[in-house]
Amino acid sequence: NFTTVTKENEISQGNGVTERCSKINYSYDQKIPDNMFRNSLLPLKKYNVTFCRVPKGASTFWTRLLVCLERDLWKPPFVFKPNDGSVKLKNDFSKFSVRKAYKFLKNTKNLMFSRNPFSRVLSFYVDKLFSPNPFYWNDLGIGITKRSRGFATCGHDVTFNEFVDYIINTPSRMRDYHIIPTNDICRPCKIHYSFIGKMENFENDVSRILKEIGAESYPYFAENFKKEYTSDAIYDIVQAYFANRRDSDKCIHRHTGIKRVWLKLQIRGIISRTIPVPFTSKESLSLSFPKLLKSIIKARDISENEDMKAQKTMFITQAYSNIPLDTMFKLQSVYKKDLQIFNYDLFPKHLFGTRQRGNSTIDIFCLK
Repeated sequence: NFTTVTKENEISQGNGVTERCSKINYSYDQKIPDNMFRNSLLPLKKYNVTFCRVPKGASTFWTRLLVCLERDLWKPPFVFKPNDGSVKLKNDFSKFSVRKAYKFLKNTKNLMFSRNPFSRVLSFYVDKLFSPNPFYWNDLGIGITKRSRGFATCGHDVTFNEFVDYIINTPSRMRDYHIIPTNDICRPCKIHYSFIGKMENFENDVSRILKEIGAESYPYFAENFKKEYTSDAIYDIVQAYFANRRDSDKCIHRHTGIKRVWLKLQIRGIISRTIPVPFTSKESLSLSFPKLLKSIIKARDISENEDMKAQKTMFITQAYSNIPLDTMFKLQSVYKKDLQIFNYDLFPKHLFGTRQRGNSTIDIFCLK
């Protein structure tokens, strides 16, 4: 039976995804190359499971976790770093034809995670374009500013509005892989998925899925799961900032870089929005990796008793509040099938309900 992992303490049996696919008369976007689908499939042979990874949908976490399970490594998945070249599973679906991939998937339990498209879009923008990321500034940001403004900048100052316009006005086959609709990556209306988890209920769904596939003996999910998960995220974010600092220095002041890192962690619900950056502009110039890491960990620990779910909702509401309503409708259209198939609200009230045409608020990404 189809299992859709949804709300806390609930796994609903039935054909919800199948039924929703039939209602919308689904067909995947054939302009998107088949290798995007094939390259997203990760086999876990020991458990007869295939995972379809979705960018900005805990794909890095799941890749590392599956490697631990496949190799009988009773260690947290965070022993591997995101770009660790050794984190690979054996089968290579890129060499399969689509027909062969479909046939293979009929004989395995298939797993995927969905994420609300509006959240996924914001996550990509914050991670790749707003926070210091010279690779994406050069690879994507320069092109966006050139098209939007008629001239190219360093790529460091793409606004959220410009990014949303890029998604809307770029042909599907030319969009960055990270923001391709989830249904076009994993094809849930063509493939039987035994388990579909949701990022919105991440910890609970991961735990339940491990039990469903027979990996409940994996000892990683202890009481300190959240702290380990956020510690890993903090380390990766800080490490990436220092690894890229020399290149980002060419575009932004170091203090601006630190403030962007800080806001990114606040948007992700890791540190409270009430805690300011604890460094002056002068201090940021010579700030060391250990000192920044220690300060963020301290801020995270102070923030533990606050309602971070409400904070994340507040940030996503504010981020979209400056997007014109007509543009919001167009963005919703791009991801309409994802919203329908995975049972998300087509018009979430916090993004559409209180909106007025031409209404705008303070831009949270405009740092002073």
